[in-house]
Amino acid sequence: MKNTHYDIDGYSLTVEHIIQAVRGELGMVGLEPAAKARCDSSREQITRWLGEDAPVVYGVNTGLGNLKDTALSPQEHLEWNKTIPYPHAAGMGEYLNPVITRASMLIRANVLSRGYSGVRPELIERMLDIFNHGIAPAVRGLGSTGLSDLGPLAHNAMVVSGLEEAEVFYNGRQMRAQACFESLGMDTVFSLECKEVLAQMNGSTMTQAIAIFACHNMQQLLSIEEKIGIVLNQGRQIRIDSKEHIDRAVDKAFAIILNTVNFENNITCDNPLLFEVEDGYEAVMGCNCSNTQVGYVMDLLNILIADKANYIMELIDCLEREEGIGIRAIREIALAKVRTIQSLCLPASADSIPTKGNQEDHVEFSFGASRKALKALSAYQFLLSCLLGAAAKANRVRGNEMKVMEVFPDLNVDAAGGSAGLAAGINHYLAEKFFLVSLISELK
Repeated sequence: MKNTHYDIDGYSLTVEHIIQAVRGELGMVGLEPAAKARCDSSREQITRWLGEDAPVVYGVNTGLGNLKDTALSPQEHLEWNKTIPYPHAAGMGEYLNPVITRASMLIRANVLSRGYSGVRPELIERMLDIFNHGIAPAVRGLGSTGLSDLGPLAHNAMVVSGLEEAEVFYNGRQMRAQACFESLGMDTVFSLECKEVLAQMNGSTMTQAIAIFACHNMQQLLSIEEKIGIVLNQGRQIRIDSKEHIDRAVDKAFAIILNTVNFENNITCDNPLLFEVEDGYEAVMGCNCSNTQVGYVMDLLNILIADKANYIMELIDCLEREEGIGIRAIREIALAKVRTIQSLCLPASADSIPTKGNQEDHVEFSFGASRKALKALSAYQFLLSCLLGAAAKANRVRGNEMKVMEVFPDLNVDAAGGSAGLAAGINHYLAEKFFLVSLISELK
């Protein structure tokens, strides 16, 4: 039975919750009352810092970047917030999957609900309203170094505010955000107040969203591989002794990856942060937009996928040799996927070159690491499709075609057909059946 409501609180959002939420299995997502109270409290401090004789606080009563020493009034902030995202909303390449960008909206709302960013609860509720309506920001796939997802998150902020050039995906269509909001009876614009553009843009939340689906896909593909093993062992058993040892090692390493990503769902990723002290709050500056650890574990995930891929290739070779089945086309496709995975294994986080005129002295490139992991997982998915196709052909030779259907009862493919088409059909089935999310949007 599906829940009818789920509240974020900034402390308990998991990979599973995010997957369920984007699938609509948690119902409407709201803001937990205690989290709302925390945000109200820290926002009151922001209001006090906007008064006369207040101390200089970066991003609250000053500009950003080169204007960090320039004082701005609250009214000037309101006007400036309409333009800040534009120079940062740079991107190129194909669009990210709308499922990913929509999840980033939920994750960012959860980050802000912790109360350390000093935003109004109304901003978080606006973000959740967009999420609950199934609207996804249209964000290009390239545009972040991975220290902070400034470019991708600027697109999100434009959507939240309803700026004129902001675009979204809704019901399989790409359209202007304002037109989408109007068609749904939502406010077409939402005025962002001081600190609220910075709080949305200054973090690594798009990287985190990609990492979430990398973890989800890995979980599903490990389960699929186990099911395919049942199909293989129903006939002449194919055994590779060292594979069991590697499988156990992969499971242990992946548990570390999943734990790291789950932890990062509930951290405060912004700058400056507001910490409660005896007489109110203090603003603390630090490198709070970094996502170094996610970059590390996504690079590790690539290596795990590559090791698993080598064994899948060996299983396909064993089927071809021992069963005498004609799967040359499947084997060639599988080999190409293995090479693709191997080419993605060079760690992105190992090349932490400075950016921004050497102002950013360590850039972990976690965005690139997450993108590579999700790409490698898509190749691994097709590799498993090749293995299942080879197993289906082997079972046909053995005269027990129904064995595949016992494990994958709703798989409808013709094992007598061409190998390439068989693998492609299985790959499509697996993507739909197990909600395997690709990096790039298929919407045009």
